[in-house]
Amino acid sequence: MKQLFIGLMLICSINQASFAQSQPSNEYPFDIPPNSTNRYFWLDMGKGNKVEIFVNDINDLNEIKNMDSIIYGFLQDLRFFKDSLTDDKTIKRIDYNISSSEQRKLRFYQYLPKAESFVFVNDEVSSLKTAQDTINFVGKVNFVAKYPLRKAFDDTRYYKVRFLLNQVSDISVYMNDVLNQKIKSIQENVNKKKWDNNDDKSYSPLADPTIKANSIRGYNAGGDYLTLRASVDFQNYKNSFVPSITIGAAVILGGKNIKREFGLSVENHFSFERDLAGNNRTYINPFVTFNYARGYIKDNKITKANYDLFNFSVAHLFSPKGNMYEKGISRISAGTLSLFEGKTKIQPVLYLKDFFKSVTPGIRLVQSF
Repeated sequence: MKQLFIGLMLICSINQASFAQSQPSNEYPFDIPPNSTNRYFWLDMGKGNKVEIFVNDINDLNEIKNMDSIIYGFLQDLRFFKDSLTDDKTIKRIDYNISSSEQRKLRFYQYLPKAESFVFVNDEVSSLKTAQDTINFVGKVNFVAKYPLRKAFDDTRYYKVRFLLNQVSDISVYMNDVLNQKIKSIQENVNKKKWDNNDDKSYSPLADPTIKANSIRGYNAGGDYLTLRASVDFQNYKNSFVPSITIGAAVILGGKNIKREFGLSVENHFSFERDLAGNNRTYINPFVTFNYARGYIKDNKITKANYDLFNFSVAHLFSPKGNMYEKGISRISAGTLSLFEGKTKIQPVLYLKDFFKSVTPGIRLVQSF
């Protein structure tokens, strides 16, 4: 215990002195790495106080399911620094690592706001605090990651519970089993289909409207980006087997759960024929293709491939060469069977000549890189 006390004193004294030079870093053990969680929930505790929960796996809620004990342990350790936290005018941030009950780690910052605010009541003036205090409980879970077609490996997940409070001392009132029950409710209701869309544009499980999230089931992702795409494809046209190479670009628009893709590409279809002189020739037939796809964001990463909920494309052949394709050929596709997280796709297609004057069905296999 003496060693722990000395360690805590050292950590706190160093960080208090250095606050003016730098802001808190998003590094473990005092914070979780950026983009390391994909679920986010929050609870309105009244009087402006709020609790936010960040996890990567719902099973990690087991690490914080007894918040009463966690808060109690935090307050016991905070007693060593109570004299340093008595100034109600300062804004405070406290980071408390709870991964190990034997080696708890604590860091705190406090500072005066850049501008002072005051309130006047009956000709009396008092300071007004305009920003909330923050308390972060952070931790990690070591696990063995297992993915299809990959060897199992050791990995780490992170979690965080953030309290936004009018005063640090407000946290003591939440040792009343309420948070324990709310965490249990998240575990029980997170994967249920029925979620309500609230007036504040948040979502809540129908069974417990006090739990809120940015999106259904608490997924917290999004963002937009431009990407280049390349694939090797195989398709049939009438009685011919046609290989092709596709190169293109796509704009990905990410929302809370869903990403939408708009792509433009050139498909070079290869045919192997004999010319009039009897010599073997290779002909290249270029299709210009526009495609639209819609699907879920996987693992909170907008860039990660995943299965499509909907996929549609339209292509047109320019400058046909050889005898395989006729002039005026177009192709449409709707629906895709996705394999291996969307890297391999099987698409039913229809080849159209002169806008449905003749229709030829086919199957197309796309292997992306």
